Amino acid sequence: MQSIWYILLAILGLSVLVITHELGHYLMGKWLGFTITEFSIGLGPKLFGIKGKETEFTLRALPIGGSCRFFGEDGMTDEQEEEDSDESDDPDDAPEKPAEPKPLDARCFNAKPAWKRFLVVLAGPVMNLLTCVVLCFILLIGREVVIDRSAEQDLIIQTVMENGPAEKAGVQAGDVLLAVDGTPVHDLASLNEAVFGADVSGLSLTVLRGAEIEQTETKDGAYTIRQQTIVGGTEQTLQLKNLLDQETGNKLMKVTIAYPARMQKIETYTVGKAARAAVPYSWELGKLVYQSLGMILSGQASCREMTGVVGTVSFVSEEVAKTESASDAAELFLWFMALIAVNLGIVNLFPLPALDGGRLIFILIEMIRRKPVPPEKEGIVHLVGMVLLLALMVALTVSDIMRCFGG
Repeated sequence: MQSIWYILLAILGLSVLVITHELGHYLMGKWLGFTITEFSIGLGPKLFGIKGKETEFTLRALPIGGSCRFFGEDGMTDEQEEEDSDESDDPDDAPEKPAEPKPLDARCFNAKPAWKRFLVVLAGPVMNLLTCVVLCFILLIGREVVIDRSAEQDLIIQTVMENGPAEKAGVQAGDVLLAVDGTPVHDLASLNEAVFGADVSGLSLTVLRGAEIEQTETKDGAYTIRQQTIVGGTEQTLQLKNLLDQETGNKLMKVTIAYPARMQKIETYTVGKAARAAVPYSWELGKLVYQSLGMILSGQASCREMTGVVGTVSFVSEEVAKTESASDAAELFLWFMALIAVNLGIVNLFPLPALDGGRLIFILIEMIRRKPVPPEKEGIVHLVGMVLLLALMVALTVSDIMRCFGG
């Protein structure tokens, strides 16, 4: 039952991000004087609506997003469509020569100046990017960030894998690693170097067992200096044999290790510091989108690793469910929402048909040529793009469902 609530939470989060995107279009459109006929929360059949001065605010049955409809967004109002239909149905009134196109209603979306339409279309993705910045700001307030640390680390055994060389030699969780084959190890790099250089038949491992870890904190202006000290314990030397792992061909002790620095300088983000750091953090999240795309295009990652809405909801709900406390769950959920928000903003700016980026390209062409691309040609391009986009969404959904059921 608990997992269902996490799934519903993930669906709600995605819906909020989509609605925020549409809200960007709405707010910019209102500010620039566009006529907006409907702003809906959800998709599908209308449950109920509230009529404003010119906009109807509706709640629809499927809680998976929303929409913002501009007056005459396709270039023709309902009244004009009806007039054209009536004229074509009456053969006696058919003109002897092609009729001149009727001027657009001044309230129509495409009748507005190109620069205004550009800003309205751009506002959706920008709102997603701003949402990411706001979420990062909220998450950074009060957060501790290590800004400096000592080079020396304490290498502490976290887990010992079954039937591995370490377990057979008697290595235990909590042991502090001191030396390999008599050579002191003081950080993860020196440990890896020592194991790599050891004989495949085995090595001697010097550990400190039964030691206690003490932490002390001192203030240094706005910073906290946190120091870790190993106290007590008895030194033991253990003999590990047969280090070669048959699966990987590498020399492994078969342990997991924690390696906290012995000294850390920590900064706690105030509201002001969080505000200044929110944009750089959002920028780093945005770089992950391009890195992922680059890995797919270069073949370093498979297209099978791409996920759609179902996969995203499943992944977010599963990861949040693994957290140990409500505060950890809330923090992880907000980080996921920040990542998805910047993802939506960037992807929607891609110059592809049916996306906001594709519409922006056509508006830019219009601004350069000083006349619009013929509506029928632009419509065909967006229609093809929409069909391909829907096909991709269906394919990703099928893949997500198969993955969820172990297919």
